[in-house]
Amino acid sequence: CLWARCTSSFWCPRRSPGELSLFLCASSSDADANPLHGWTPFLVAPIPPLAPSVTTSRTYLDHAATSWPKPPGVLEACMEYQTTIGVASGRSAYRASQQADAIVSEVRRLIADLIGTPHRDAIALTSNGTMALNAAILGFLHEPSLEGTHVVTTVTEHNSVLRPLSQLERTRGLAWTAVPCDREGYVHAHALQSAMQLNTRLVILNHGSNVTGTVQDLEHAASIAHSFGAAILVDAAQTLGFVEINVAGLGIDMLAAPLHKGACGMLGTGFLYANPDMSDRLRIPWVGGTGRNSDSLLEDFPWRDSIESGNLNVPALASVAAGIRWLNQYGGSVPLSEWTEEILKTLHQCCRIRWFGPKGSNDRLPVFSMVSETMDCHELAMVLDNSLGIEARSGFHCAALMHSQLDTQRYGGTLRLSLGHTSTESDVAHACEAIRSLDTL
Repeated sequence: CLWARCTSSFWCPRRSPGELSLFLCASSSDADANPLHGWTPFLVAPIPPLAPSVTTSRTYLDHAATSWPKPPGVLEACMEYQTTIGVASGRSAYRASQQADAIVSEVRRLIADLIGTPHRDAIALTSNGTMALNAAILGFLHEPSLEGTHVVTTVTEHNSVLRPLSQLERTRGLAWTAVPCDREGYVHAHALQSAMQLNTRLVILNHGSNVTGTVQDLEHAASIAHSFGAAILVDAAQTLGFVEINVAGLGIDMLAAPLHKGACGMLGTGFLYANPDMSDRLRIPWVGGTGRNSDSLLEDFPWRDSIESGNLNVPALASVAAGIRWLNQYGGSVPLSEWTEEILKTLHQCCRIRWFGPKGSNDRLPVFSMVSETMDCHELAMVLDNSLGIEARSGFHCAALMHSQLDTQRYGGTLRLSLGHTSTESDVAHACEAIRSLDTL
């Protein structure tokens, strides 16, 4: 059960056949009244099951938000951790705690191998990609005044980048430039070069767009940044696990990503990589319990210790380890390129739907955004869910500047279909069917 405190009582969601029931668990002075430490549950109210109104089948096409279903072994790893270990990492020397530490260390190793760095200690674990990006941006741009400091980014960025930059502009005088993209979502090297200034300290680049699926050229971007003496931060939220990344070979200074998408782990996981040369340049704006030097209040805490203050989500990290191992063994057998070509072929045949991103399967992810002149994107999503049982994302996808660039604001954003490592041929067939159906509206 998942427990959430509500004043002096607890709410405990339980699933029974055909419905989800809520149990209110009141405290009891008699610890033997219930094996769950004295909490006695009783039924409060039933909640109707969630299901499409017309069909009971589900076709999940929202992998750009999170992967589902998870590969075999991922959920089992989380449950095994909870049932056999279940303790916090980095907090004690007894055997179970050391086992937890070993899992955390193994996750760092797997991530380091996945992004092409020998420095596993350069990996800080976070609760999501947003936290990782904020740690990088706020940790690097840590001065009380940022007057005279310039940052270059792009219109393709997620709000996890754009909102911190906007806040730093308002509160500390940061200047920043968002480089435009072309109609297919590409940010060209000459446009990036033109935006650079002598006082540019940081370049932030979205490796793969969660709107158009466009994959950017990291090598040229890193070279341009370094030629001006600037660092480069890469947002790999959409590309991690889908596109080969070699931070050492490309000269990437920092890279942030969640671990519940292409890495196939559970929600509540992410990481920030910082090149060892960057460690003295980061000042993370939070710190707390680190499990070490606990008698000190004024120590200059290392950047990774500060980011990981508090307890890590080790059960979910155990799932990440299982997810990456599965990805390493079986991920290459999923024909995502062929499926992308199939969906693109269907889109090319459309007359009424307008779609975005690269027209071919090269330098693109299996992410497909579209609009219709007859309905806004939210209505399109409702039609797919209610009539075909297809679950797709609608809206602005947390990418505030991208939609003014694509002229999709008047549609309420875009309807987005996205595939992942556990997608199936049936999912692809349903996606093509959905596109053809929408094109007739």
